[in-house]
Amino acid sequence: MSASRVLALAMLFLAATFAQAEWKEFSFPDGNFKVVFPESPQRLRGTRQNLHQFSATAGVESYGIAYADCSPGTDWKSAVDGKRNSVVSRLGASVVDEKRTSIEGYPGKWVRFVGPNTRGELAIYLVGQRLYLLHAFAPKNSRRPKNFSKFLNSFRLLSSLNRSGAAPKTPSAGNQSRSRMIRVNVQVGKQ
Repeated sequence: MSASRVLALAMLFLAATFAQAEWKEFSFPDGNFKVVFPESPQRLRGTRQNLHQFSATAGVESYGIAYADCSPGTDWKSAVDGKRNSVVSRLGASVVDEKRTSIEGYPGKWVRFVGPNTRGELAIYLVGQRLYLLHAFAPKNSRRPKNFSKFLNSFRLLSSLNRSGAAPKTPSAGNQSRSRMIRVNVQVGKQ
């Protein structure tokens, strides 16, 4: 192999490694969360005033988070299963694996699905009255991207809920170090 080919392969390897290392932490205090994205996410505006969505892409992969506040007394299983069914149905997909999970003791589900054109994973949590939905999508014919785990496992709450079930006001910049980080209890597996 010529020196120029070796150099070109080395540059390609370094570029791919550098591109994967470029994931950026995105924090949204109004939504009480932070997560890593492959690039700065775009905020999507929908018709529902209560729905907040952010998404970004990495090549053919798509990553996003959405959250909305539910009515008081919402049953976690109904809320989480309803959101799972809505996403999977909209994509014409089928669930191939599902596990219960939690974040700081709040219940949720991790879901893997396959559709006619898309494969993906969801992490859905009901934290107090707030429903969080994280998605990671890729083309059906691709292998499971390693970045699925990077994204889904990076989700953290910025603060705990107070006794009324509402997230406290975000700490001021001087108090950010006191903000607690929450680890997702399920490590998303490989397929």
